[in-house]
Amino acid sequence: MEKPIIGIISSRVETEDGPFMTKTSYNETYPKRIIEAGGIPVGVIFPNNEFNTDVLDICDGFVLQGGSTIYSSNINTVHYALQKEKPILGICMGFQTMLGYEWVRSEFGDRVPTYGEISDFFKPEDEVNFIEKRAGHNNLDPFYLSKIEKSKHGVLLSRESNLARIFNSTYVEVPSVHGWCALDRVLEGNKSHLFKVVGRSNDGNMEAIESTVPDWWATGVQFHPELEEENLPLFENLVFEAKVKKLRR
Repeated sequence: MEKPIIGIISSRVETEDGPFMTKTSYNETYPKRIIEAGGIPVGVIFPNNEFNTDVLDICDGFVLQGGSTIYSSNINTVHYALQKEKPILGICMGFQTMLGYEWVRSEFGDRVPTYGEISDFFKPEDEVNFIEKRAGHNNLDPFYLSKIEKSKHGVLLSRESNLARIFNSTYVEVPSVHGWCALDRVLEGNKSHLFKVVGRSNDGNMEAIESTVPDWWATGVQFHPELEEENLPLFENLVFEAKVKKLRR
């Protein structure tokens, strides 16, 4: 069968009145892993942060890549993936985006918001509701692959998690390249959540989440698995799930 198409959601830098300084970008490590895993990577761009589903419709799965700013179009992409039950992998800021979607949904209560409502509601400054600055998780700046071992810390995975099965271990040493960490309160309380915590770093920081929604493969990791070939099974699992969904459509 045809290889599944995996859309990579771009990182944006927006400069008011600066068309040549407003850019979307992709780190080549993401498409590299997708190709190695048997998928076809395509870039997804939302000019002016204007969300539309046209380009998402051609994709069978998604990778939310790392970056510096979360926009409403990022949040809406998670909403789209859930509505269409398309697999999605969030990495670093992508992981935080998934938590941001959890927070947005909680703000709407029991009512499922529309894409337009999410676009009107969410602003980049809302990030403080689900992430905060925290020291000790970015020990290599600037980052060089030749020094990757200095950036790593341990992550303990839940024994029943999909990630533990993928990595064939409940403990992994992973590259940590972030200065913002998730707030536990986003997934606390007795209410039903879209995601559950399945991984924490040695200091207790939330490092991995998985979907609680039946038939929706969604995984978010705060660390950077795309930097090392040994983590390819995670991308292979994403591509496999995208193939399964593609067959069913």
